[in-house]
Amino acid sequence: MDVFTLTVVNAFIAVVVTAVLAFQNKAERQFRYQRYFMLAALCTLLNAIFSMIHYVGEPLPYWLSPALTNTLSVGAHIALAAGIHRHLQLSGKRIWLLLVFLAIYILHFTDFALSHVANRMLIAIPTVILLNFWCMQMLWQHRRNEHGKVYLAFIATFAFNIMQFSLRSAYMALEHYQLLQTQHSAVIYSIGFFSLTAFAILIFGCIIMLSHSQQQQALLKLSERDPLTGLLNRRSLELRLAGELNRAARTQTPVSLLLMDIDHFKQVNDTLGHAAGDLAIKHIADLTTELSRDYDVIFRFGGEEFLICLPNTEPETAKQIANRIRQTIEQHPLLTPAPLSLTVSIGVASSKHAIDWQDLLQHADEALYQAKHLGRNCVQSYN
Repeated sequence: MDVFTLTVVNAFIAVVVTAVLAFQNKAERQFRYQRYFMLAALCTLLNAIFSMIHYVGEPLPYWLSPALTNTLSVGAHIALAAGIHRHLQLSGKRIWLLLVFLAIYILHFTDFALSHVANRMLIAIPTVILLNFWCMQMLWQHRRNEHGKVYLAFIATFAFNIMQFSLRSAYMALEHYQLLQTQHSAVIYSIGFFSLTAFAILIFGCIIMLSHSQQQQALLKLSERDPLTGLLNRRSLELRLAGELNRAARTQTPVSLLLMDIDHFKQVNDTLGHAAGDLAIKHIADLTTELSRDYDVIFRFGGEEFLICLPNTEPETAKQIANRIRQTIEQHPLLTPAPLSLTVSIGVASSKHAIDWQDLLQHADEALYQAKHLGRNCVQSYN
């Protein structure tokens, strides 16, 4: 396959990816990092268009080809790095990447770049390799999150790109300094362009995979989260509790549950309305989240009921945590036009007395019933 055909293929890939990302960006505007990936596709498209004009024999000024085409090739990698940086929500300004783009273009007008094509490659290729290494480093640090498999695919693709650019640069340097002579230069250059096409296919495939993975995660969070409080809902309870009990059985550590109910919540709805009731529920959820540890799991169990799973927590420690939550809620009224004092009753149960998660939940429910029977605004452990 000749270089012109490969350039046409690159242009087609860039058009398709730009269109797909534009449709996705319109449908999912919260994924703003995709705009950088669209910019990468546009850089690839413009590079391919100018290259096709050059290969059909139309004369182009130096500032357009090779100066701008080489810079657009680097620009595509800059946009990819900026998109990954934005997606991972890392700190730091991305404006300096634009300065790198401008610097690469300006360097093409130095005597060093004007003297030989190999020198122009020595300006562009090391920059691309450094950008690829930076992308790999960013992705590697986040490989354990929910998109980890997609990140590993990105890393493998960037590693392939580094390898092909390094080999091509080494060959060009050896050829330039007449340390290597071969009759297959045209074939080798075609293989280099094919590698660029393969990289374009792989990297844009990874971009589509990332968008799909994020959409799946967003749908999953919508299905398992309570829209009012953002807490896990009852639908996700069985899987989470069963997982915690299984882990506790393997590690021989206790799991405790706190089942919490807002006292006299019906009166809040009846006297102040359901809007105030929603504010009360969210107020309780926010306070409970602030007081919980990073590894605790909180559910909105029912209308005004909350369930808190405390991994690796002894019954006495769980009771102390429950009392701290109860006291904090009592001491922090909801700031409506008239401060609304709220209290909660909490039942505590431990896996030491339970066979499975249903038993544990039943024990917590019985302890909560005892707490209500004793006058509410108290903590009761299961006996």
